[in-house]
Amino acid sequence: MSSQIVTIGIDVSKLNLDIYQALKHHQIPNTSKAIRHWLKKLPPGVFLICEASGGYESLLLTLAHQAGIPIVRVNARQVRDFAKAQGLLAKTDQIDAKLLADFGRVFQPAALPTPEPLQQELAALVKHRLQLLKQITQTNNQAETLTDKKLLALVAKTVQFLKKQVKQLEGLMAAKLKQSQNLANKSKRLQQVQGFGLLTATSLVALMPELGTLSDTQAAALAGVAPFNQDSGQHRGQRHIHGGRHQVRSTLYMAALVASRFNPILKALYLRLIARGKAKKLALTVLMRKLIVLANKLLKNPDFSLAT
Repeated sequence: MSSQIVTIGIDVSKLNLDIYQALKHHQIPNTSKAIRHWLKKLPPGVFLICEASGGYESLLLTLAHQAGIPIVRVNARQVRDFAKAQGLLAKTDQIDAKLLADFGRVFQPAALPTPEPLQQELAALVKHRLQLLKQITQTNNQAETLTDKKLLALVAKTVQFLKKQVKQLEGLMAAKLKQSQNLANKSKRLQQVQGFGLLTATSLVALMPELGTLSDTQAAALAGVAPFNQDSGQHRGQRHIHGGRHQVRSTLYMAALVASRFNPILKALYLRLIARGKAKKLALTVLMRKLIVLANKLLKNPDFSLAT
C-alpha cells in the first residue's frame, strides 16, 4: 500500500458506522443510502478497513466494491492484539475506528478482491444451511434429556421442519451454482478430492473465494487450521489453532472425518498419527490443513494432479 493512500478506519455495528477519517471521527447510519452518499464524497486514494462484525459489515463491503474503493476486512483478534501491544485497553466505537486506521497504516493488508455477485448469494445460502445444521444438532442433543412424550413429539417435528429447510437450501445452492460456470467449475475441480462431496466443495467455493490465490500458509490461516507456536525460552508448548473462518473450519472438519475413512492417502496419515499417540482431534486437524492446502493448489494450478 502506497504511503500516499489515506487509510480510513470503520467500526461497524448493526445500526451505525463509526468512521475515523482525516484525524476526525464521525458516524453515519449503516444503511445503503447513507453509505452510498458517504462513499461518493470520498477523495481519490483512500483505503477502507473494517473488522468482521457478524455480517453487519456486508453492506459496506458490497457498496465499496461497487464504488471501486479498496476495502479490507480484518480479524478482530488481530486488531485487539495490536491494541494490547500499544497498551490500549479501553474499547469504544470511536477508539476502535482509529485503531483500525492505525492497523491498516502499519500493516498495510491487501484489499479484498471484488467478489462475484453470485458467489456472495451462494455464500449466504451456505451460511444459513450451516446454521440450520447446527440448530438440528443442538435440538437433538436437548432431546436426549427429555422424557415427556408430547414434548419429544414437538421436538421431532421441529427437527423434521429444519431438515426440510436444509433440503430446500441445498436445492437453491445447486440452482445458484448452475448460474455461474466459474463457480461450477471450481466446485467440480474440488470434488476430485476424496472427502469433498458436492456440498463440501460448493461450501468452500462460497466461503473462501480467495482459494486459488493464496500460499499454503495463508490458506491454512484463513481457514483457521494453521498451528501457532506456544514457545518461550526453553519451553516448547503445544501448538494450537485459532482464528480464521469458523464456518470453513466446520466444513473442513466434516470433510476430514470422511477423508480419515475413505481417502487412502489421508487415511494412512491419520492412522500413522494415531499410532504415534496423537489425539484424534489433533490428527483430524492435520487432515483439515492438508485438505485446504490441497484445495488451494487444485484451483491455483490447473495442471496439478492428485496423487493416487
